[in-house]
Amino acid sequence: MTKKIIFSAGGTGGHIFPAINLMKHFNDLGHKVLLVTDKRGINFIDNYSQFKSYVLSAGTPTNKNFLKKILSLFIIFYSLIKSAIILKKEKVDLVVGFGGYVSFPISYTSKFFNLPLIIYENNSILGRTNKYLLPSAKKIFLSKNIKNFPKKYEHKICRVGAILNKNIINFSNKKYNNNKIFSILVLGGSQGAEIFGKIVPPVVKMIRDKGYEIKINQQCIKNQKNELINYYDKNKIKNNIFEFDNNIIELILTSDLAITRCGASSTAELVHMLTPFIAVPLPNSIDNHQYLNAKFYEEKGCCWIIEQKNFNSENLSNLIIEILNNKNKLEAIHNNMKKNHSKEVYSIIENEIKELL
Repeated sequence: MTKKIIFSAGGTGGHIFPAINLMKHFNDLGHKVLLVTDKRGINFIDNYSQFKSYVLSAGTPTNKNFLKKILSLFIIFYSLIKSAIILKKEKVDLVVGFGGYVSFPISYTSKFFNLPLIIYENNSILGRTNKYLLPSAKKIFLSKNIKNFPKKYEHKICRVGAILNKNIINFSNKKYNNNKIFSILVLGGSQGAEIFGKIVPPVVKMIRDKGYEIKINQQCIKNQKNELINYYDKNKIKNNIFEFDNNIIELILTSDLAITRCGASSTAELVHMLTPFIAVPLPNSIDNHQYLNAKFYEEKGCCWIIEQKNFNSENLSNLIIEILNNKNKLEAIHNNMKKNHSKEVYSIIENEIKELL
């Protein structure tokens, strides 16, 4: 029987990409799906025009002056009212919240309509919005184990794994690359690319000058692109510099090593595609979630961590040279990564949701 499901997520990649992936799955199963997000999130669904969507405004009164707190509370109240109107109009059967402040109003309002609520946590620490929604949720889907999860809600937990693009989940395991050229992928996005653009190029040159053959695929911000291309070309280093690349899956698959920020989706994608990575957590991420995401995989032998305060040319070059001189370590990481991903995430979620519909 066809059901109607609202998916609600904040507009950052760690929230919106799992939501879109799951929306596509349930849409393919014949269910009606809707997205509630913010102005940033709506930009991600341009390629999915068949998905009906609503835009809400939301924020938090935390850590703001008096006037901004009042404004935030007014916006939240308005979003709660708008959420009630949406739920009454759409007559949905289930609400699934993926975190981010904008997912709070529609998720919280669902209880007044006696609708089942599921929340999904992608990070290694419970997000603030999801923490507020714990009492209302019927089930809590976790991407990975969370430390210090409230014991009284543990009975609601279902460990489903990372909700990744199916092209990533279903890929065939790549073999260890014995090519002479060592390929490095740098993933930063808007919150990481700038510092990577300053530190990585001289390190790559330094390593190349020591006799190692290197190819670099590097994500950058717009005003760095020409400078980086010119630098690598001048120093005769094979390079592919990009702001956004639709073939990112292929780049990950063909890379020997990645240097990356530590969003939950980014790190999970690298693990699923067996690409060892150097994690450089964003130091001001909320509740230090990027460091905790990286630590989760470091403890499982899937990555190395360099905190940003220690992210300099010397430390990065020493680590990469150590990796280059010990290819067995890369193979060991490949094997560890194989133990830490599941291809059953969609079937697990489907079965759990069937119990509520």
